[in-house]
Amino acid sequence: MTQIAELAEQHQHHPEWRNVYNKVAISWTTHDVGGLSHKDLLMAQLCDDLLIDKHA
Repeated sequence: MTQIAELAEQHQHHPEWRNVYNKVAISWTTHDVGGLSHKDLLMAQLCDDLLIDKHA
């Protein structure tokens, strides 16, 4: 969560998320456009990249 929070700050785009025990649910959405934006897709990709790097 810390790494994602830092990325969110860098990109000035913050998720809705919840953390329960060892699971984190992240929702990237842009309320201003009423759905997904380019930033949402970028942030989701960065999250995926973090996960892949961690398991490599």
